[in-house]
Amino acid sequence: MTKSIVIFEDINKCIQLFDVFNEKSVMLSEAILIPPISEKISSDETELLNAKANILFKSQNFEDIRILNPKLDRKIRQKDMSRWLMPFGFIAGIAFSNMTNLSTFSFLGLNNIGESLIGGVLGMGSGYLGSIVSSASININRNKELRSIINFNKEGKWLVLLENQIGTELPWALIKQSEAKDIIFLEG
Repeated sequence: MTKSIVIFEDINKCIQLFDVFNEKSVMLSEAILIPPISEKISSDETELLNAKANILFKSQNFEDIRILNPKLDRKIRQKDMSRWLMPFGFIAGIAFSNMTNLSTFSFLGLNNIGESLIGGVLGMGSGYLGSIVSSASININRNKELRSIINFNKEGKWLVLLENQIGTELPWALIKQSEAKDIIFLEG
């Protein structure tokens, strides 16, 4: 699936593109209009955005889009990984405590079950730390692409994130007719 960002000078051209997509029954997996920073939006543009949003397209802020925000992507990835690593860490901690028969916490007066449970809790903590480290270690090198997109957003440009459906191509002829300022392709 191809993800691309089409950059426009004003909201009217964005809405015209979405109207053409609607008339031609163009099916997209995702179509999101990203407004510029709020200081750059006039009241007329805000009214037009509110009137057309959710009918033709979704409207989201730049920070709320996972593919454009590495911090959000890392946070979501860490949460998903912790959901798997913490239970496995708990089970591994119990198994390790039972296999080794270590009495590390004997000063607390715990029996074998208590030792196993503490080992499980420590294993669960290790799973959580593992999710943090592993989510931070995945570096999707998009800095060069994102820097130019962020600059366009700060300059007051309107961004349209388009993703085609599997087995189809984006309607390039319609996109070129829309007089877009630039088109940036994002890798999956």
